[in-house]
Amino acid sequence: MIFGEKKIALKDNRICVLRSVEAKDAAGILEYLRIVSSETPFLLRNEDEVTYTIESEEQLLENKRNSPREIMMVAEVEGVIAGNCGIVTLGELRRIYHRCGFAIAIKQLYWDLGIGSAMMEYAFSLAKEMGYEQAELEVIDGNNRARSLYERFGFKETGKNFRAFKYDDGSYKDEYKMVKIL
Repeated sequence: MIFGEKKIALKDNRICVLRSVEAKDAAGILEYLRIVSSETPFLLRNEDEVTYTIESEEQLLENKRNSPREIMMVAEVEGVIAGNCGIVTLGELRRIYHRCGFAIAIKQLYWDLGIGSAMMEYAFSLAKEMGYEQAELEVIDGNNRARSLYERFGFKETGKNFRAFKYDDGSYKDEYKMVKIL
């Protein structure tokens, strides 16, 4: 879904632009994914698993723009992609039509500036406009910063998936399911 651009003032007085992704963002998104994947063990992929081509990323971004029930938002600071978030459909069947998935990540350099809160606030207002009634996400055990943010926005833990992540060193982390009523 294409949505209106929104400008926010960050805690350091810089301006952040929240906007819909565009196909021309493909290279920047891929670089962003490599960076955030290397900065934290709490995301789904490792840095070396960001293997998309620019062409395939362009297609994915265009699909998100053209979807009436999904968004991909970027947070841009001084022309640099600092973060992104997405609302994704869980399906078109009537019994789950009211539910959406939510994901967010921000480069470490841009933590603690208010970007995450601003993206979540805007994304959830867009989710309501799309007809969703609840947002769902997963958070990895130990990701206390993210969990605290989610709880501040009204997410409640609803379940646990044991050993959901297996790391290269053979260790595991549990994953918690969280839900927010919109």
